[in-house]
Amino acid sequence: MRGLQSAVVVILLAAGFTWGILRLVGNEFAAGNFYPEYSSLRSDPKGAKLLFDSLGRVPAMTVTRNYLPLEYLTGKAAVMLLGLSPKSLDADFLKRAEGLARGGSRVVAAMNFRGDEQFDHRPLADAWHVQLVIDPDTKNQHRLSFSAGPEWTVRERAGAQTALANARGSERSRDRKGAEPTVTALAIERAFGAGTVLLLAESGDFTNESTIAGDRLDPVSAAIGPYARVVFDEQHLGIAESGSVVQLARRFRLLGFALGLVIVGALAIWKNASAFPPPSATLGPAQPSGRTSFEGLVTLLKRHVRPKDVVEMCWEEWLKANSREIAPGRAARAAQVAAQASDNPLQAMREIQAGLALPPAGRAKGEL
Repeated sequence: MRGLQSAVVVILLAAGFTWGILRLVGNEFAAGNFYPEYSSLRSDPKGAKLLFDSLGRVPAMTVTRNYLPLEYLTGKAAVMLLGLSPKSLDADFLKRAEGLARGGSRVVAAMNFRGDEQFDHRPLADAWHVQLVIDPDTKNQHRLSFSAGPEWTVRERAGAQTALANARGSERSRDRKGAEPTVTALAIERAFGAGTVLLLAESGDFTNESTIAGDRLDPVSAAIGPYARVVFDEQHLGIAESGSVVQLARRFRLLGFALGLVIVGALAIWKNASAFPPPSATLGPAQPSGRTSFEGLVTLLKRHVRPKDVVEMCWEEWLKANSREIAPGRAARAAQVAAQASDNPLQAMREIQAGLALPPAGRAKGEL
């Protein structure tokens, strides 16, 4: 009994520990702390879940997430690429983003520059004629900006760059070599076919913290534009559609079911590993109780048959099944011996058996 109680306590402790781990993991996923910054699945100040949920409540607007490469997106939509690392602006990404824009979508690419990153500037300059400008002053609030050609429209400037950008944009004077002057800005836009590409130097306007403050809603609204369908891309943040069992369980909220399977499995292993309930060490080998069939027969004979009638009754019962196999003379002699067996039944049984077992040479004429 003590072993059973110990096993139950161990199983309960294991089940409680497993439930606690799953609950902790579930809370972390609910808060979105496992997701990268600027993910629409993250609900802390660095995430963009509040913007995603808020846009989903706007009438006649469809808001979804994308976990596949950009080339799999179809239809016209405002595609939000938040927290984009400058390292990812390679030739392949620019080609896919431009193809998406030429299909009629609006690609919003918001950067997330960490200050110490090393990346290649050439793909962006060669494909889109855009230079990434990094301010070496670490105290500057906006360390990353764009220097773009005339095919790009400046949507936002900051600080001391504003006057210079306005002057250059209004005069459109040519420099000494006769080339069109460039403009340094925080947000630039360019048309590609039926769609557009909007480059933003920062992603802070789309975070939950900024959405709660409400002081940067106009730039966010302008970034989305007139599109009624908004797609928050998660694939570029490393959150891709894998089709794993864990992902399906998380999607359909089967963590409780998984906990139940763990408990059932532990019970099955415990049941097969030990007896239920465990045998007592003080008990000896099992002994059969009651009387045997032979003892029962002896008791019945003692109650209903007198000792002097035992031989005669046995002879009569035997003769019922074997009367055709014995000659009448032998049967008569055996019956006579059985009737006179009151003094010594065992000797009478032996005489009857000996008479029935005589060889054929010793039989009388006409006997079997």
